[in-house]
Amino acid sequence: MLLAFVDTPQRNGRLTVFPVVSADEPQLSYLLMADAIRRGVLTIEQNPAGHPPKLIARNRGSEPVLILDCEAMASGRANQATHQSILLGPVSVTEVPVSCQDSGKWNSPEFEEKFSGTLESFPLLDDQVGILAFLDRQLLGLDVLGAPELYAPVHHRLLGGHLTTVLSAGNGSPLHEPAEEPELKALAQALQNARRENAPCLGRGEYSTLHGAVTGGELRHNGHLVHLSVFPSGSAA
Repeated sequence: MLLAFVDTPQRNGRLTVFPVVSADEPQLSYLLMADAIRRGVLTIEQNPAGHPPKLIARNRGSEPVLILDCEAMASGRANQATHQSILLGPVSVTEVPVSCQDSGKWNSPEFEEKFSGTLESFPLLDDQVGILAFLDRQLLGLDVLGAPELYAPVHHRLLGGHLTTVLSAGNGSPLHEPAEEPELKALAQALQNARRENAPCLGRGEYSTLHGAVTGGELRHNGHLVHLSVFPSGSAA
């Protein structure tokens, strides 16, 4: 079980981010998808006969590989993503259903240049494992990974997705108010009241979905949290 707490908020314009910091620093020996592809141990191919569309993920390495929900998958075609976090087993072949639409939640590294100055307002903290983001007082999303070394490489990519959402929303009312303690308490209550349902898990571990005032998914493996993704009900992941 991951022990974590919410740290002091970081703000820039209409975006408020509460860093989520680990209190127990678990060690999880997983590769992120991008790292596995760079090392040459993971390939992702289109299944031409698949209906609904699927990708074939081949992990030739000795370590599990983590594919994050809504993360664009490099299959030679653009805009393909899965709506479920998946932990590929070592030396395994996994069929991955895709939505054929990349949500933009995890922006590519190229977006770091676009937001380079703004990103300085949201520094990565020691032992940080996730962020809780708000547009004014409206929840954008909560993402928590199971260990600091898993979260650190995607910190800017996740922030880029939220910054793109804020940019699209415009300047808003001059009277807009940032998220504070009441919004944190409301989210904590929503998470406590959310209905959790077991769902098919495509790779290693166990996967459950959350339903209620918030929705999302939770991947666990060997008793450890791997990835928790939460967003408001009625919005796209």
